[in-house]
Amino acid sequence: MPPKFKRYPDHEQRVHLMGDQDSDVDDVVHHQREAKGARKADDALTRVQDQVSDVMGVMQNNIGKVLDRGDRLEDLQDKTDDLAAGAMTFHRSATKLQKKMWWKNMKMRLCFVAVILIIIAFIVVSIVLAKKKNKNIEVVP
Repeated sequence: MPPKFKRYPDHEQRVHLMGDQDSDVDDVVHHQREAKGARKADDALTRVQDQVSDVMGVMQNNIGKVLDRGDRLEDLQDKTDDLAAGAMTFHRSATKLQKKMWWKNMKMRLCFVAVILIIIAFIVVSIVLAKKKNKNIEVVP
């Protein structure tokens, strides 16, 4: 719900409400300022303007730093995304290589087993043939 009354009426409303008193107040303020000395008021105004300028400079510097920080954060986010994608690719490649090496290892074991079986079979066949030959020789005499 909007407020019923404005806190600070605009100039036309103030003139209407104050009537001629407003010009009287302005005259009194003007005379007081002249009585205190225009130079003191100008010095105070200059000091305030210098302070405002300093504050504005600091704020602009701070805003620049915040923008730079935002840029660095965006760069860091991009690098993080790139590293995450690289990690995923590495993981897939490592899994693929692991399977490949497992099959290679398994093939090597099967080759060793086959060679050993062939050697054992050769030895057994040699022994069996030697025994048959010995049996044939014993029968002849």
